Amino acid sequence: MKLPAFPLVQWFAAAEGRIDISLSHSDCEPLSVADVLKESQCGLPADFSLGYGTFAGREELRQSIAAQYTTIDKDDVQTFSGASEAIYTFMRTNLNPGDEVVIQTPIFNSLKATAHAIGCRIIEWRPANELTLQFDVSALDDLCREQTKLIVFNFPHNPSGQTISENELMSIVATARRSNSLIFSDEQFRLLELPDTPCLPAACDLYDRAVSVSGVSKTYGLGGLRIGWLATRNRDLLERAREYRYYTTEMTNTPCQLLAAQAMKQRDAILSRNHKRIVENLEQLRAFCLRHPARLKLHPPQAGTMTLVEQTTACTSTEFCQRLLDEQRVLLVPGAAMGLSDRLLRFGFGRDHFVDGLNRLEIFLKSISSE
Repeated sequence: MKLPAFPLVQWFAAAEGRIDISLSHSDCEPLSVADVLKESQCGLPADFSLGYGTFAGREELRQSIAAQYTTIDKDDVQTFSGASEAIYTFMRTNLNPGDEVVIQTPIFNSLKATAHAIGCRIIEWRPANELTLQFDVSALDDLCREQTKLIVFNFPHNPSGQTISENELMSIVATARRSNSLIFSDEQFRLLELPDTPCLPAACDLYDRAVSVSGVSKTYGLGGLRIGWLATRNRDLLERAREYRYYTTEMTNTPCQLLAAQAMKQRDAILSRNHKRIVENLEQLRAFCLRHPARLKLHPPQAGTMTLVEQTTACTSTEFCQRLLDEQRVLLVPGAAMGLSDRLLRFGFGRDHFVDGLNRLEIFLKSISSE
C-alpha cells in the first residue's frame, strides 16, 4: 500500500525553524509539564516505572477518557500514540479493497487518503458552497447505499469550524443504521464549541457501530504527548485495532499517559481558559477582517480553533502565505494545502500571541498594497 503525499504536513515541515508566530496551528496554547503537575497538585513520582505498560492503555487514563462520554466505560477505550495512529489503525483493520466509503470532503488528509490507498471506492460528501464549507446532511443520505461500508465525518470541522445540529447528527446515524454501515467520527475539536453553539453528542454514544476518535492535542494543548484514542461500544472493532497494534507500536508511552490523565482531571479549568482565549482571538480576527474588507472576508466558525478567511489580493493564497512567512516569519496555511480553493487561508486562533501575529500580517498587507 502506497500512501500519497500529505500537503498540509509538508507545508508545516517546510516552515520549521522559520516561524516566530503561528496564525494557523489548530491546537490550543500548549501546556508545559509544570502546568499539568502544578494544577494537578500531583508530581511525577521518582519511582514511576518506565517499563512496558498495558496494551489497552493505563486504566486511570481510560477512565478519564470515558468520563467525556455518556455510555462509554474504560473498557470501551483503546489508547494510541496520537489520533493519527488511531485513524490509520482503524482504516487498516476495517477496510478492504473495493469497499464503498462515503467521506466528508474536504477533511483531514489521512481520513481520506488511507482509505483511498487501501483501494476503497471513495464517494465524496461535499458542501454546496466550497468557500463556506457548510454541509447538507440530506445530501449525505442520498449518497449512502446498501453496500456502503463506512461513513467518515468530522464535526466540529477542520478547517472551517462549521458544525451541525444534534438532529442532523441523529439523521446521519439513522442513515448508517439503514445500511448497517460503520461510522467513523473525528471529534478532535469537540468540547471547543463557541458561545451559542451546543456541544454535539459523541457518535459512539449514539450507535453501537460508531467509533469516535480524539486525543489531547487540540482541546487540551498537549500535542507533544502523542496521546489519542478510539472509543466505541463495539468490542470487536476495538479488539481488531488492538491486535493490529501488536505489529506497530504495541502500547502507548507510559509517562505521557500519566501526564494526559492528570490533565484530563483538570478538564473544566483547562477548557475554561481555552474557551476564553479562542473567543477573544476570534473577536480580534473578526475586527481585523472588518478593517480590511477589500482584502479579507471572514467565514465565521461555530466551533473549534480554526476558521477560513477568503483573501482577494493579486496573490494566490499559496503565494500570500509563502511571502508572509518569508517577510514576517508568520505562519498561515493556504487553502491549496488542504484541497480547498487557493483563495482561502486557514486561521487557527487557539494560541497566545495571536494579536502579535495580526500586527505583522497588517504590515504585510500594507507592503503588498503598495506594489
